[in-house]
Amino acid sequence: MNKKLKILLLILAAIFIVIQIIPFRKPSNKPVFGNDLMEASAIPQDIASLLKNTCYDCHSQHARFPWYAHVAPVSWLVARDVNVGREHLDFDKWGSLTKKEKLKFLDEISEEVDSENMPMKIYTIMHGDARISRAQRDMIVQWAEKMAEQVFEE
Repeated sequence: MNKKLKILLLILAAIFIVIQIIPFRKPSNKPVFGNDLMEASAIPQDIASLLKNTCYDCHSQHARFPWYAHVAPVSWLVARDVNVGREHLDFDKWGSLTKKEKLKFLDEISEEVDSENMPMKIYTIMHGDARISRAQRDMIVQWAEKMAEQVFEE
């Protein structure tokens, strides 16, 4: 190995080590019992399982943080994705949403899942169990539409 390459690798290793001490403010899980979608609504088991595997890490207070979520710079990306996901939709707050908010979110769930925007591709790369087939996407879309009808009639 030539001298320039060794120096470059040492610099990169030093940078990697230094960035590990930069705090990334991992989002904490603060479940709101009784308000979670699964507790506040009757959700079919197959849909509940799909939502938990594909949505809950970013859209609830039940996020799982695997080992790589503690290593910078990946930790920064995970923290950002979870924070943004929760800001947009937090299933743990479902029971406290208004009818209008629930209908809006169900419409967005249907649209995002149907168009394959959710779950995010980068998430499914690291979480193989979050990959869903077209048939599973259709199940979620049908559930969201049926759920919207129920919410509308409340």
